[in-house]
Amino acid sequence: MSQQNQSSPEQDFLFTKKNKVSVWVSQHPYADIPDEYFEERFFKNNTRAKNTWSDNYKLRYFEPQMMETNGAHTGTVDINTAAGECSCSSSFMVNLLSKAKKNNMLQVSWIILLFEHEYSVKQSGVTEDEYTTFLGAFNYDADSDSLLDEA
Repeated sequence: MSQQNQSSPEQDFLFTKKNKVSVWVSQHPYADIPDEYFEERFFKNNTRAKNTWSDNYKLRYFEPQMMETNGAHTGTVDINTAAGECSCSSSFMVNLLSKAKKNNMLQVSWIILLFEHEYSVKQSGVTEDEYTTFLGAFNYDADSDSLLDEA
């Protein structure tokens, strides 16, 4: 498992890219993930943040307003439901579900969507940490139909 506990800014990367969404998932029981993993340290007038998760994946920072998370406090939830409840667009779902099926991640305890980011394992060298796994970066069209409207 590739893991980086505390990275320095010189080792971190910016992955911002329009019309992309990067997705991480977990099958680890949510109740067992320490609060510190998600606790954000804000800077730049509270527009940017870092936390243990972003440190592990070598993200220089993330913009909290570009992040959506969802999951189950106990057990797991279908990834389609988890993603659909925190995205207004279905544009990336076919590719996400294909990747999730390939990686046996159709049932998840938690999902993280980082919009306007194209995370790169090739650049960072990190595919997973102790709690989450990077599934992929997908094309995202905010104007496409809502996943929840299709149900």
